[in-house]
Amino acid sequence: MPDELAGYFRRIVAFQGVTDGPEKLAFEENPKRAPYQPVKELPGLPYVCLRVPTGGGKTVMASHAVGVACKQYMRRERCLVFWLAPTTQIVDQTIKALKDKRHPYRQAMDADFGGRVTIMELSDAFTALKPGDLSADTVVIVSTIQAPRVGNKEGRKVYTEDNGYLMDHFGSLKPGQLEVLDKTESGKPACSLANVFKLHRPVVIVDEAHNARTGLSFETLARFNPSCIIEFTATPAGDSNVLTSVSASELKAEEMIKLPIRLHTRPQWKEAVQEALAMQAKLEKLAADRRRRLLPIPMYIVTTGSSGSCAGRLSPWGSAPEPGV
Repeated sequence: MPDELAGYFRRIVAFQGVTDGPEKLAFEENPKRAPYQPVKELPGLPYVCLRVPTGGGKTVMASHAVGVACKQYMRRERCLVFWLAPTTQIVDQTIKALKDKRHPYRQAMDADFGGRVTIMELSDAFTALKPGDLSADTVVIVSTIQAPRVGNKEGRKVYTEDNGYLMDHFGSLKPGQLEVLDKTESGKPACSLANVFKLHRPVVIVDEAHNARTGLSFETLARFNPSCIIEFTATPAGDSNVLTSVSASELKAEEMIKLPIRLHTRPQWKEAVQEALAMQAKLEKLAADRRRRLLPIPMYIVTTGSSGSCAGRLSPWGSAPEPGV
């Protein structure tokens, strides 16, 4: 997957200045891919999805993707990264792993950037992010997808105009940089984290991206002037630009599956639901007997003609499942 992503970025660079829409042309060079779907809020921006099954190592691939985007597309030695996760629990897990120099996620980044990597939570970036960090290290800021939205309390801090902690980022702007920044009523650049993002054009990593593809999310991302957006999900939306897809069987053959997967088919969906619920009850009892904290959750996928598929949790009573998001 990193090779496929690197090849895509190299082709974009090759097409720049030669044709309009190099991100579209580079994507559609492979006839097996669906037509490229641009996002109106982010015109001309490379916005692609890597489809990886659950348990297939999305996060370690995302860690490698940062280096690929920085070196092959941005042509820089270091970059700013805005890493978006679906929940605060996953944010906490991601930060813990990325800060641990013994963890494969961090080791992937250290290998690409010579160990010059700084990890911080969004709430820390308001006061702790310094110009020296961005000039010396690849800085990864991890947040939930919801936090930077304007209607969110944390999101409002992102756009605060008079954050004195960030003032030094705007002391020596290069020609042309002021034009892209949000400004105060006096015409000066707003000392906001959003403007720091705009200056450095972050690589955006979106974990479980099917939760983020809304008009509001696109508008929020557009406010940060990203250089590119890379999605990782097991269940891409119908309008996602799936650059490459890997199956569970392919990952198993490469010994990359983190958990054993056992697949049994049934001719009737009701039979499958009943067996899933029976297995759930069995595992819950086993966990209780052994005093283990285990929460088995049956999942289902429904395909309805051309409308694609969705995932959600089964009803505990065996009735029709509630659709997922």
